[in-house]
Amino acid sequence: MKKLLILLLGLVFMIVSCSLDDTTDNNDPVELPDAFNYLVINEFLSHNDTAWPGPNDDYPDWIELYNGSDETIDVGGMYVSDDLSNLELSMIGDDAPELTTMTPGSYLVLIADGNPELGTLHLDLKLSDEEDFALVYSDGSTIVDQQNSGNLPDDISLGRVPDGTDNWEELDPSTPGTSNSEVPDVTKLVINEFLASNDFGAVDENGDHEDWIEIYNAGTTTVDLGGMYVTDDLTNLMTSMIPTNDPSITTIAPGEYLLLWADKEPEQGILHLDDVKLSGGGEQIGLTDIDGVTILDSLTYGEQITDVSVGRMTDGSETWASFGAGYDTMPTPGEANGSGNSAETIILINEFMSHNDVAWPGPDNEYPDWIELYNASAFPVDVGGMYVTDDLDNLELSMIGDDAPELTTMAPGSYLVLVANKTPELGALQVDLKLGDNEDFALVSSDGSTIVDQHNTEVVPDDQSMGRIPDGSDNWQLLYPSTPGEPNE
Repeated sequence: MKKLLILLLGLVFMIVSCSLDDTTDNNDPVELPDAFNYLVINEFLSHNDTAWPGPNDDYPDWIELYNGSDETIDVGGMYVSDDLSNLELSMIGDDAPELTTMTPGSYLVLIADGNPELGTLHLDLKLSDEEDFALVYSDGSTIVDQQNSGNLPDDISLGRVPDGTDNWEELDPSTPGTSNSEVPDVTKLVINEFLASNDFGAVDENGDHEDWIEIYNAGTTTVDLGGMYVTDDLTNLMTSMIPTNDPSITTIAPGEYLLLWADKEPEQGILHLDDVKLSGGGEQIGLTDIDGVTILDSLTYGEQITDVSVGRMTDGSETWASFGAGYDTMPTPGEANGSGNSAETIILINEFMSHNDVAWPGPDNEYPDWIELYNASAFPVDVGGMYVTDDLDNLELSMIGDDAPELTTMAPGSYLVLVANKTPELGALQVDLKLGDNEDFALVSSDGSTIVDQHNTEVVPDDQSMGRIPDGSDNWQLLYPSTPGEPNE
């Protein structure tokens, strides 16, 4: 009986011991997934007076994380603490993975402003001098990385250089959300092209024809424009701040472009300026650094032509040119200046009739041959001064009249019928040729040497036309009835 009692007491002791051991194990640090061994505190700023405005323009302390692994990591649900006796002091929000997920090689800025109620990336702490702070795994007990805040000068951060290494350096300027290895060179940002009167040109994501300003990075380092300002009044350099909450949208790599919509509709997105709309009558444009004082680039412009942009030729240079109908090339928002199509090259031969007995009477009721042009562009184009020919050895055979732009200007998506009756003296749209069977004919640029479009007449039956279906496509079909000046169906 005594032996049995001893055995029972021993068993109870073992159960209690195991239970205590399990409880202790649950509070101990865990072995991290491998990717988290490469997740580090990469940079921080504890005295932010004017260096980085933050999403609320209040210049908060901040901590930057860097994912040096080759895996995507969601830091939502992890903790940051400046009290190592309370590792669960401030949890990174776990309700917005689109904000907290870090791809390999990416950066994430946590805002140490003591206001977690302001958003997922806002922490319930501020950085003080000479204090230890840590990034803690989601178990609330395993420290992923930690650092001492030191005693930094105002507006100077401390960061790993290169990113993720054990070498720490003071950084001025700081680089929140970008690489510590390359200090962004903001001096190479330029206003590269703008359009102040947009009726038929580029549209924003809502399909609206808005004024726009293109910024070009002529430097060799990637730059985030978040926190910088755009103005249309150089006496007020902080008119409209570019938001700081999505560097993936506001960052420009070397040789790249950022298109800003000057529409006073910031609710439509980060790239829509909140208090800038360009005047077609002339005004100013300025790009100001995040300090709100340093002008990075500016210009003053005069009265503008609708749907004609003004830009540097070439990108980043000191030479300016106009782009649009009547100029060498069209506007190129978000692309290299001068690389757009010529306005003339997007005018197509869309339909023609070479045997017109009773199908279309024409302006003089004489049933002439005719050629229909189609404007496949998003801009109005004046075809006056271009040529039509049925002799490819003589590209300047018949010029479309250049003295009546009210007749020869084609709106986007519109049609223009040229009367091929060999009587150009009758009007701007009458050309000095008639169409024969099986002959090549062409539309020629106003330079008299560049064929813009051409086709062969083939042998078309009386009162039937040949046209592109749908308009502007490469598919040609016989049409009956014909559709001069209207969509081909």
